[in-house]
Amino acid sequence: MNKRLKDKIVIITGGNGLLGTAIIKRLKIEGAFVINLDINHKTNESLSNISCDITSEESINNALNLIIQNYSRIDGLVNNAYPRTKDWGNKFEEIKLNSWRQNIDWQLNSYFYISQQVAIQMTKQKNGSIINIASIYGVVGPDFSVYDGTNMTMPAGYAAIKGGLINLTRYMASYFGPHNIRVNTVSPGGIF
Repeated sequence: MNKRLKDKIVIITGGNGLLGTAIIKRLKIEGAFVINLDINHKTNESLSNISCDITSEESINNALNLIIQNYSRIDGLVNNAYPRTKDWGNKFEEIKLNSWRQNIDWQLNSYFYISQQVAIQMTKQKNGSIINIASIYGVVGPDFSVYDGTNMTMPAGYAAIKGGLINLTRYMASYFGPHNIRVNTVSPGGIF
């Protein structure tokens, strides 16, 4: 197999989850050195795992500084983390405004901030790639019949955040394209 990402330094946020684990596996097959920023592990010596809370500006700054100090560059970023409040998933009429605000901040604003900081580094390098993991529900309205007979629903905040992320990606792709930085969104459908 052609290792098209050989020796590339690629960051993924939230790599310990279902999608994150699969993304890391594929990146490694392609030859990348993957740095998993996740709140649910400790930083290891090789920095393949860095403890990072993407909802914290300070934690993001510390992680990125550590990466630049040790590897001098960032070739790719996959925004995959999915922080959410304990009441995530409440039905529309039960969502508290403070919870809505917190989820927008933790998800959309965190993606913005880490992307901004990584893009600054990539602009200096004159290359890079940022991939935002969105959702089909950022493109189309949910089919609520899928949830019939379950206790699940599709959170309203999820659609708003993923739709916002898709348009943020469009903006960033246009803005950073002249700097040889690609910005794309992947919008998966349902995953078992």
